[in-house]
Amino acid sequence: MYLVKINKFPEEVIIRFSNNTKKDSNLSKEKYIIETLRKNKIPAPKILGFSEDYMIIEKIQGEKLDNIWNNLTKQEKISITEKIGKLAKDIHKIKLSKFGKIEERGNIKSDEAFKFRKTGKKSRYSSWLREFLKMYTDDLARLASYPLISRKFLAKAMNYTLINSDTINYKGKPTLIHGDLFPGHIFVRKINGKYKIIGIIDFEFAQSHAPEYDFIKLHRNRFFDIPELKQALEKGYGKINIEAVEIYRITRDLGFAWAVLESGNKKLSNKTIKDIEKRLDKKIT
Repeated sequence: MYLVKINKFPEEVIIRFSNNTKKDSNLSKEKYIIETLRKNKIPAPKILGFSEDYMIIEKIQGEKLDNIWNNLTKQEKISITEKIGKLAKDIHKIKLSKFGKIEERGNIKSDEAFKFRKTGKKSRYSSWLREFLKMYTDDLARLASYPLISRKFLAKAMNYTLINSDTINYKGKPTLIHGDLFPGHIFVRKINGKYKIIGIIDFEFAQSHAPEYDFIKLHRNRFFDIPELKQALEKGYGKINIEAVEIYRITRDLGFAWAVLESGNKKLSNKTIKDIEKRLDKKIT
């Protein structure tokens, strides 16, 4: 991704070159997400040019929230957090046809196992729980392929998720989520003495999921640990199933532990797993 200066309006643009050919994370997928958000009045950047290999988008004229967060007053943080809640609410109003990974042109991939010829009445099941457990067990399987990962820990993690499956059994419609919602992807600007959200970026991980799945990164950034921020977030968004967010956070942290282990960073992977185990022990006991 490059910032490019040109000799005509808008003078500065962002050029993103494709570095991923997977249908659920390539530029065509991001184009679909950006266009969908803009149609719904979400402040995603305007696309100025597009091909399969690159995308030219406007440069948002604001400040990245993570760059200024520590210098904000307590009241400014509370006010912006309420606006983040409202932003998430507006994104989550966009409902989709089914749960799964969003691919280019809005196709949704939801892998199905082989099927037998129908011979009786089909049993009811939770579409979201099926999709979620497929993702989660994929990450567990990747971790389990390393002999150095404790089998006791893996069993504890799987047991914890199954025991709490009713908590995460979302029964609403498939929802568009940003998938990487945290201060580093939010742009703000001070207008008439108050900060307003003027842009949101990076839609590589947008999916059709349960809405609470979108709060994982905010949970990692302690928005739910500070009572005033948690209250502000729910004031802007509405009631959030925080127990579900905590469970999703643990499961995604497992995926992170695998990813850094795969990259060779055993130290960070072990640290992440120890942190997960502490939270599991606290929850289970």
